[in-house]
Amino acid sequence: MIKTICATLVLLCSSFNYEWDFNYTNKDEFVLGITECTIEFNSKIPPQSRTIVVVSVAQAILESNWGKSRFALEGNNFYGLIETDKSKPHIKALGSNIMLKKYERKCGSVADYITLLNRGTEFKEYRELRIKQTALQELDLDELIDSLHTFAIDKNYTKKIKTMVGHLLKQYPDIFKIVKSESA
Repeated sequence: MIKTICATLVLLCSSFNYEWDFNYTNKDEFVLGITECTIEFNSKIPPQSRTIVVVSVAQAILESNWGKSRFALEGNNFYGLIETDKSKPHIKALGSNIMLKKYERKCGSVADYITLLNRGTEFKEYRELRIKQTALQELDLDELIDSLHTFAIDKNYTKKIKTMVGHLLKQYPDIFKIVKSESA
């Protein structure tokens, strides 16, 4: 219990460099940018709170169409993160009252994504599994991805993440080789 409280305090008090940013004009640059943002934010939080880099990139690709969606281009929102406070920067979905967060910097979206996984009540199963896998130092990527079923309403979402992760591991083996041996 004490470790959980301490980890939460570190997570809440960690300062992330929101000034860091990246540019992209193609898929390779997008993958590298999301990867670097994820690694940067992960380095600021305890190991049991870190997300798997290749999963972060896969979800950013799926949610933003490789950074080409309107929300990605106009709001640096790569994960479809919703804003509930009208006074905060946001973009309205077309034909809907749904508001998505708008970020000044691209890495802000990545940081919020990781924070959501660490705090959102809908990701309790994911957090418990990640802590268990971290403690045992045994990564079961498929099981961890399955626990992200609450991220989207698409019933095939976790299958799509797994497919994208497989593509990324094959296409970018030098970037994602860490996934095979470590959980961060």
